[in-house]
Amino acid sequence: DLVAEVRNTPAVSAVPGAAEVRTTVAVQIGPAAQALVDASVGADLLVVGSRGRGAARSALLGSVALHCVTHAACPVIVVH
Repeated sequence: DLVAEVRNTPAVSAVPGAAEVRTTVAVQIGPAAQALVDASVGADLLVVGSRGRGAARSALLGSVALHCVTHAACPVIVVH
């Protein structure tokens, strides 16, 4: 179970209470930016990485993160 695996990672166990945070895991095929924006509807918070592995690496924010920040229906946290 992917959710159980994520909850047992060192990052989650290092933050008290992190395992109790309600999360949603979804797998979709298509453009990531639009899928994340669509998923932000009704969400309390969207957390995305700061940049990808391609040409966006030189930018402060990658194209997906930038799209989420400018179009998401909820607050967005961008992590590096």
